[in-house]
Amino acid sequence: MAKRKVKHKVISKKHVARREQERKQTTLVRNIAIGIVVAVILVMGYGYLDQTVLQNQKAVATVNDQKISISQFQVRVKLERENMINQYIQYAQMGQQFGMDVNAQIQPIENRLSQPTQLGKDVLDTMVNELIYEQEANKRGITISADKVEKEVQSFLGYFPDGTPTSEPKEDLPVAEEYPTLTSEQLAIVTITPLPTDVPTSTPEPTEIPTEEVEATPTSEAIPTIPPLPTLTATPYTADGYESTYKEVLTRYTDTGMTEKDFRRLFESQLYYEALYEIVTADVSQIDEQIWARHILVPDAALAAVVVQRLEEGEDFGDLAMELSIDPSAKTNQGDLGWFGHSMMIPEFEDAAYALENIGDISEPVQTQYGFHIIQLLGRTERPLDPNAYQNAKDIVFQAWLAEIRQDYNIEILDIWEENVPTEPDLQQTLEELFGAQQ
Repeated sequence: MAKRKVKHKVISKKHVARREQERKQTTLVRNIAIGIVVAVILVMGYGYLDQTVLQNQKAVATVNDQKISISQFQVRVKLERENMINQYIQYAQMGQQFGMDVNAQIQPIENRLSQPTQLGKDVLDTMVNELIYEQEANKRGITISADKVEKEVQSFLGYFPDGTPTSEPKEDLPVAEEYPTLTSEQLAIVTITPLPTDVPTSTPEPTEIPTEEVEATPTSEAIPTIPPLPTLTATPYTADGYESTYKEVLTRYTDTGMTEKDFRRLFESQLYYEALYEIVTADVSQIDEQIWARHILVPDAALAAVVVQRLEEGEDFGDLAMELSIDPSAKTNQGDLGWFGHSMMIPEFEDAAYALENIGDISEPVQTQYGFHIIQLLGRTERPLDPNAYQNAKDIVFQAWLAEIRQDYNIEILDIWEENVPTEPDLQQTLEELFGAQQ
């Protein structure tokens, strides 16, 4: 049988070029497909990263370029809500155990928790103030060392390695003296003896404190807060016991998303605040000049002019107060306000009253939000402040200082904070979980 001839195919240069072109096209398509897959993965990864990490690092506020991040802000709001819920539960338990009416205590907590935006704003204001305290303290050469922070944390947890501290003796306030007896000049004006009043009655809302400029008592706007957590067991006075308790407490904070660094910064901020508070309020006097005055309150300027005219014609101030004043107490006390000190009346009233120099002097009509006041000075004396009044006076000075110093700082509040205010933990959900657990 004859052998079959095998015909060898001759590969030309044209075929080689075509194969090379096809190979390049295949490689290009494969690379494009890989590139698309990688791009999709990167986009998805960035989206996840943006939502879980980058987004939370965006600033909700800055103070001289020092930022407060979304995550820091959200943790502080959650801690504030947890603190308020714990207070609510404590009040509710007291009410149940002792049959007490605690509505006056728990209602404000419910109202505050139901307004997350306002609560978030208050927390953000506090965090801004904390940065101001730190920066202002550093300007004054005040620094808080890590050792001071550690001692503050130890104190917070009831651990005192050098022994339980004793309270430092406080400087006693001057002993209060009796109000001066009436002089012949005063007796010619009034026949009643003024009583020192803790609650002045210059207006239908007698305890009005100046609120347009400063607050009379410190608020979360000024004071850094370290939110307390549920009651801890007693800390053994050993290093090991302290470390164990510290880890337990820290875990409760980190579970909300707070870092250990931010946890310790709570105590650092408190120390900066205390250092500045002591400096700013160092010169607040423990002696207050108090005055004794009475007033006639009328609704409009026309009637105020009539009152002034009748006084000038010799009519008795007390009789006119009983007849014309819209201050309800005037019917029984002839407009007498008793003795009062600074910051106990609204600013316009206080300024006019303190501007009177001589016993018996009568002011021009003074307009306030309540109407028009005609004020008569009945007495003036200096009185030592009681501890609460002295603390209040220092708080007012510090708040005024803070309001002024804030103007020196470049504070930027970014709109995104409102979109990132947490609403958890939720009061009702927490109560349901607790009651469910008890059942």
